[in-house]
Amino acid sequence: MNLKKQLLLVEYMISSPDTFATCTTIINSDYFDPEARDSVKFVQEYYNDYNSLPTPEQIAAETGQDFQLREVTKDKVEYCSREIEKFCRSMALKQSIMDAASIYESGEADKFPAIETLVRDALMVSLTKDLGTSFFDDVESTLEKLLSSELYEPTGWTEFDDVLGGGLARKQTLLLSANSGGGKSIVMANIALNYVERGKNALYISLELSEEMIYQRYIAMVAGVSTRDWQHQVDDTAHKIHAAGDNAGTLFIKRMAQGSTSNQLRAYLKEFELKNNFIPDVICMDYIDLMGSNDKISADNIHEKDKRASEEFREIANDYNAIGITASQQNRGAVTATELNHSHIAGGISKINTTDVYVSIIMSDQMRAKGEIALNFLKTRSSDGVGQTIHLDYNKVTLRITDPNGLSMPKVRRTSPEEEPAIDNSNNLLGLMSSING
Repeated sequence: MNLKKQLLLVEYMISSPDTFATCTTIINSDYFDPEARDSVKFVQEYYNDYNSLPTPEQIAAETGQDFQLREVTKDKVEYCSREIEKFCRSMALKQSIMDAASIYESGEADKFPAIETLVRDALMVSLTKDLGTSFFDDVESTLEKLLSSELYEPTGWTEFDDVLGGGLARKQTLLLSANSGGGKSIVMANIALNYVERGKNALYISLELSEEMIYQRYIAMVAGVSTRDWQHQVDDTAHKIHAAGDNAGTLFIKRMAQGSTSNQLRAYLKEFELKNNFIPDVICMDYIDLMGSNDKISADNIHEKDKRASEEFREIANDYNAIGITASQQNRGAVTATELNHSHIAGGISKINTTDVYVSIIMSDQMRAKGEIALNFLKTRSSDGVGQTIHLDYNKVTLRITDPNGLSMPKVRRTSPEEEPAIDNSNNLLGLMSSING
């Protein structure tokens, strides 16, 4: 952008407090040419100190640059805002590229995450265009939108959904907790599969177990055969999986390294969308204790690390309009506790503060032998289900968790290609490993 245009945009901004307030969040005086740089810096500092804009005379006295006030009509506000946004984004990207080159040449071991963060932040430079929803305006269309938006998605477990007022909500997160080996991954995998059977698309991210291990668990769940016995009946197992996938959504399994951050997950999701032409309805992170934060935080500060990681994972669920599901270990106090509460979470309690639904899994050795599992609701942001405990059936051979006495909700089938993206068999259960490893 040439200097003459930069100076014109500054004049538009100092002539309209509303326009300046809209643009100031992304303006950096270093983006401007030297002739305008000091003026922009002075205007920003003056605005921050006095919550008002300086006059052209004040700017000239402080910086030596002459400006004039202009009549700013609605079209000029839109023009100024659009051009400032384009200018600031391009300058931010240019600066990020220069900084990235310096980081790359520095030889730092962890230079690529730093470079990725620089470029991502530059691309996110933009003005706020969504000002929210006006409650009293266009009421009818807003109500129709709410009715058709399917805010709550049933999990397939009747009593579980009843406690939550209909199921899990998009843009929110469910946190599961249990003692080590207490069923966190199994419960998470079952919920994901329930959604897949109802035509939704699920992504299962593992920061601990291998893709092969999780895949074998899903073999047991879908084909109804133990993780050991399917090897003796491969053809029959494959047939069952194909049959189950014909009218189901897609299920992807991805192993990521421990300590992976939300930035790395976002990068993966971008590639996922480019390759598959859709985004997941359900994103499982197994599990949040092993997830890192975008910010460098001391390993000793567990509370802050867990807080940041939980908040960043929740933002992903919000940005992708997905259901976020994750889990955490319980501490040693939970092993002998007769009644579970928030203090029994391992690490930072900030994980519970961030999540929308918090459920503790109860499955003793005796319960496992009897084929029982219980879920205790310790936090339900959008319902009055706190304190309730539900009991479900657990099949230790097939690893399936179902409503008691085999009762379950009917599966939802697609009725037209327009309702959901077309499914290729290579992306169904049998093709998980080859699809995602590439």
